[in-house]
Amino acid sequence: MDRLEVSDGSGPIDALSKCFLKALKPSHPYLSNVELTDYKVRILDPNTATGAATRVMIEFRDRHEDTSWSTVSVDRNVVSASLNALLDGYEYALIEQASECMLCDDFFD
Repeated sequence: MDRLEVSDGSGPIDALSKCFLKALKPSHPYLSNVELTDYKVRILDPNTATGAATRVMIEFRDRHEDTSWSTVSVDRNVVSASLNALLDGYEYALIEQASECMLCDDFFD
């Protein structure tokens, strides 16, 4: 099923995160327990100015399990790096709470 969601946030990454959750929570209600706790951006090569690669690190927390994890992505486009780190974080949460997952190595044993 395709979904189109729109959301406001305190910045573009917050809005993107809220859109993901609006689209995913109907089929994955467990994501209501996941919160973004930290967002960091680092410029990897400041000498290249606006063409520099950026590293985005996002920390997540599962309020239900009281666990946390981080994801990292690197791209020359900070929004693209943020998008990838967000997707990885939510995907990790879904894999961790699932009883079985087609993306997990154990599935192929």
